[in-house]
Amino acid sequence: MGSYVIDASVFVKWVMGDREEPDQEKATGLLTSWAEGKDDLWAPTLWEYEVANFLGRELAPEAKSKMEILRKLGIRGIALTDAMIERCFLWMKAKNVSFYDAAYLAAAHEVGAVLVTADEKFVRKMDSHEPMITLKDLSI
Repeated sequence: MGSYVIDASVFVKWVMGDREEPDQEKATGLLTSWAEGKDDLWAPTLWEYEVANFLGRELAPEAKSKMEILRKLGIRGIALTDAMIERCFLWMKAKNVSFYDAAYLAAAHEVGAVLVTADEKFVRKMDSHEPMITLKDLSI
């Protein structure tokens, strides 16, 4: 059983429908694995804001219904802690990443999980020993 923190990029892939979306099949496989009780999924509560922003901009007519679908899944949320804030500020300075992106990795540290993201640029910026994997490299 795997324990994963997922970022906004993974949530978005779940609701893109029939659009050509890279690694959508991998994202769906992760969701299926979680639904079958094979894996644990977590996300910092930030995901709702990021995903809603994307949906509202890119899929406005469907944004509300797609957010309802995602929220009803009940992915366990991770509230921001002092330790997470400290890590995020450190990475912002050392790695030139946003607090938002760093928060997902900090959440993975917080719950002892692996971050799954489609954001390859973020993964390249971080150290290879960090608990993270790109969605395209994930084996489910």
